[in-house]
Parts: sequence; structure tokens; C-alpha cells
Amino acid sequence: MRVYRQLELALALVVALSLPAVAGAQGFEADRASREGPGFKAGRLVLHPGLSLEGGYDSNIFLSENNPEGSFLLRLTGYLDVATEPPQRQRQGEKPELQKIQFRGGVGVSYYQYFTDRIAPNAAADGHVDFSYNPSEVFSLQVRDQFTRTVRPFTNANTPEGQATSYGRNQNTAELDLVGRSKSQLLEGRVGYANFFEFFDSEDFNYGNSITHRVPASLSWSFFPSSALVYTAEYANQQFDEARLINSTALLSDSNRVTNSIGYNGAITERFALTAMIGYAAGFYRLGDDYDGVVARVEARWQPRPTISVGGGYDRDYMPSFIGNFTEMNRLVLDTGFVLSGAFQLGVKGWVSFDKSGLALASDGTLLGNEPYRKDVRLYAGLFGEYRFKAWLALFFQAGYLADFTDFQYFGTQPLLDPAAGYQRFDAWIGLRVFY
Repeated sequence: MRVYRQLELALALVVALSLPAVAGAQGFEADRASREGPGFKAGRLVLHPGLSLEGGYDSNIFLSENNPEGSFLLRLTGYLDVATEPPQRQRQGEKPELQKIQFRGGVGVSYYQYFTDRIAPNAAADGHVDFSYNPSEVFSLQVRDQFTRTVRPFTNANTPEGQATSYGRNQNTAELDLVGRSKSQLLEGRVGYANFFEFFDSEDFNYGNSITHRVPASLSWSFFPSSALVYTAEYANQQFDEARLINSTALLSDSNRVTNSIGYNGAITERFALTAMIGYAAGFYRLGDDYDGVVARVEARWQPRPTISVGGGYDRDYMPSFIGNFTEMNRLVLDTGFVLSGAFQLGVKGWVSFDKSGLALASDGTLLGNEPYRKDVRLYAGLFGEYRFKAWLALFFQAGYLADFTDFQYFGTQPLLDPAAGYQRFDAWIGLRVFY
């Protein structure tokens, strides 16, 4: 059982390392289960309510290169998660009893109050459902849905004064996975379908509305209990609203994308975990540039002590973009975390990304900016601290610096979904969180 727990730990560490640092977080945890208290039992379900109150400052609310505007702001967040009871161990050291049905769902809402007349009060939100049906140890059916409403940042640097256009961005991902395993649990295969759509509040930005159909598949072989050989593949089809693209700021088009990769994932020792993947990706667009090339990811985490964790990695990938169809990304990440006296947690994270878009064209086929390809060097450095009075009660602070260095200058006057040029931004938060 110990080696399986080592593999689970390694996978969790790798996933945590791969998550991007998001400047201007929405105010609720991406994985609230990792920070919750015991909850309130209701039949065979457990309720986990939460509330947080934060004050903050944003030095560049419009992500502008020249004459940045700053503002203090207040964020109030409430959330409620509902989950099945966790599995109970039969005896110490034994494998947990298989739960045929596992469920977790929840909603969260964050209210933003800016201390400037240029931004109206607004609300971000999220909702999620995770359902798993496990009739046996060799087969599972997994259903997930994740909704996110983002209200930051406000990228409307082309409006010099007056109330800014809402950046409200709504995204939803629905997923269905069929999972099969060998009786020995050494082989696991997955195949599924995912539907992703996003739409924007403002008519200025709704040229970016789209729907994406994805078909992911994977196969893993645990050749050692704490190590696995992994192969992943995915096909994606993205479609835009043709009527809105006619009057769009940037040239966008429907696409078909494929990617596959193979590599290693697991714990090499009790203190060191590694993921190393390499593969190939290609994207084919109805208009504009296509892409094809190598994708790769190397992530490592070292935990010399239970209270100290150090991780780093490199990620090369092709990401969908609202400028030039796609962005070729090469990102280096480094982070570390400490636990002091069992109650105080401190984390530091930084990354630098070298990005290049496809041919950046306006909807009429002319150049969108002063250069045919947008090249950016993006930099982030962040600090996070939290003091837990209880597992479910904490005082926390976070601060981050985000910068985009580019020579690209947008020619037009209409607002862009992406910042029109480079920028620098600093934001900081302090608050109290309860998640029981």
C-alpha cells in the first residue's frame, strides 16, 4: 500500500506544479477540498460552507503600457461544496474500501468592489460537479463539469476615460471519461469527450465566443508501483460564430488540432518526483497560420523534509490565442513552499514565458499591429503566506508582479481581448478565510 501512496503523492505534486500562476485570482480555491474543515454531515453527504473577506490593491487595472491606473478593491467570496463521505479504511494499512459512487459539487461567488468610478461592481463565479461511478475495480465512469466566470483583468486600454467595458468572460467545460484497468491495476486506459465553450458579456469582445469539441485518450503502465509510462493523445475542433467574426478586431477562424505525447510520471524516490513528456502537435486553421512542432514538459519536485518542497519545470506547447490563431509557448517555472510550526505556510513562485503568435492579422487581412508576429516575454513572481488558526480558519496574504515585454503595438482603435501592448502590474491582497 505504501508504494501506491507514493505514486499518488507524486502525481499530486506534479499536478500542483503544472498549474499556472494566475495573477488576479478569483478569490476561491481551485481545489477547495485541500483546504476544508470537517464539514457538516447531512445523511451520506458532507456540506462544506466557506466565506472569505479580502482587501487588495491593483497597480494597473487596465493592463496598460502608458499611464497605468491603479485602484484599491474589496472582494467578498462565499462558497458551498457538497461531497460524499471519504472512504473509510477497514484496518490501518489496508486499501480503502471501493466506493461505487463518488460525488463532489459546489458553487462559489466573489463580489468585487473597486474604489474607482471607471469600474462598476461585478461578480465572478464558479461551479463544479465531479461524479464517478465505480461498479468494479476494473471499470469507472467519470463525469465532470466546471463553470468559471472571470471578471479580471479589464483589458480596455483603448478607452481613455469613462466607465470601462466589462471583461466578463464565461467558460464551461463538460467532460465524460470511460476508464478501464487491468485486474493487477498496472494498466489503465481512458477515452472520453469534452465540450468547452466560452462567451463574453460585452459586444466588443463577443467575436471571441467559441465552442470546442475535444476527444482525449490516454494509456498508462505502472512498470514499478510508484512509476508509470504514460501516453496521451487528443483531437480538438474549435468553432467560432461566423456572424460575429465579420466585425471582429482580429482574424480568427475554425480549427482542427491534434496532439500526442509519451513519457514518464512518478516518484523516483520518496523525496523526488518527476514527469518527463515529449510529443508532437499540429493545428490546421481555415484562415491564417497553421502550426506543427514538438511539445514537451519536464517537471520535478524535491521534498527534502515534510515541511519543505522545491519544484521546477519547463513547458513547451501551442495554446489557442485571440491574436494569430495560436501562441507558441516556452515557459520555465520555479516554486518552493515551507511550513513553519505546523501552522504558518509560505510559498514563492515565479515563471518566465517566451511566447510567439501566428501571423497577427485584422479581420480584413491586413496586419493587426506594427509587426507580423507578436512576440512576448512574460514574467511573473509571487509570494503567498497563510497562518491557520484551525484547518478551516486562516489569515492569508498574497502579492504578485506580472509583466509583459513586447515590441508589438496594436494599430486599431477597437478594444482587444488581449492587451494591446506590453504592461507591468503589481497586486497584493490580505484577508481572512473560513472553509469548514
